[in-house]
Amino acid sequence: MGRVAQDMEAEGYAVEYIRCSGDPDSLDGIFIPRKGAAMVDGTAPHVMDPAFTGATGHYIDLGEGYDRKALFLMREEIIEAAQAYRACYPQAYRCIRGAEESWRRGRLPLHTEETLAKAEKRAAGILSRERKGCRTGTGRRIRRFLGGVTCQGRILLEDTVSALCERGYEIRDACGLAGVFLGRLEEGFLESGYDVIACSDPVNPNRLAHLLIPERSLAFVCGPVKGEDFRTVRTESLVEKEAWQEGRSFLRLSNRVAEELLAEGVEHLAQAKAHHDTLEELYHPHVDFTRSQEMAVRTAEEILSLPDVTS
Repeated sequence: MGRVAQDMEAEGYAVEYIRCSGDPDSLDGIFIPRKGAAMVDGTAPHVMDPAFTGATGHYIDLGEGYDRKALFLMREEIIEAAQAYRACYPQAYRCIRGAEESWRRGRLPLHTEETLAKAEKRAAGILSRERKGCRTGTGRRIRRFLGGVTCQGRILLEDTVSALCERGYEIRDACGLAGVFLGRLEEGFLESGYDVIACSDPVNPNRLAHLLIPERSLAFVCGPVKGEDFRTVRTESLVEKEAWQEGRSFLRLSNRVAEELLAEGVEHLAQAKAHHDTLEELYHPHVDFTRSQEMAVRTAEEILSLPDVTS
């Protein structure tokens, strides 16, 4: 996929990279918008089939480069390593779900009607400053992830932010109000005809964590994010005073529990990565990688032959 992406960029096409949460340094997919084409890793644990095989998609069998006889003789070691890394994921996900629940319980008492109203009012104030007129029609919502919980800890793809937006707001979301705040901003920009990139929280995809408006070169990011032209919004300043006084001790406790659970989840992901590295070490001496490069060249040529998407 990396080779295909490189060839497409050399031909002047923009490429979106979908990174693997198990190993952010590797790819799970690429997307070439102008061609309406994508490549994805369809092996476990994210098995994926073309909706209409041959008509709208097809399989690329990289197994053609395997020395199957050699791998058969190593099958016990391969099975052991594969089972070891797969066993780590259920434990990791349990910890991450537990962290999300602890955050939710600590923040919920702070979300009074007054607090939620203040968050929407603050968002409306920013909209009045940042929107420059209205366009015809409604803008388009593009959903993406801008980071995730990985074997390297929590990551934010800051290079994506800086490539699309020169300025913006860093949201310090100690109180879990970013979803409400960003939801109001998203609604306002869409109503004004601006396309937005709505980035879901990887721990809770039903909640927004970041919002990018490339046409305005404007980003709203749950930080930290580098950049001199980024203002700071602190969500605790929006919390109703009495609710903050009553709830901050429980908030600190729940945050501490959540961070400990998240750290444990990251450790399980790191163990999965170590077992997967062992699996790759077993495979690599018995794989002809020139075959995959040849297939990458053919695949890039096939994608290039597709008509450009015009809408």
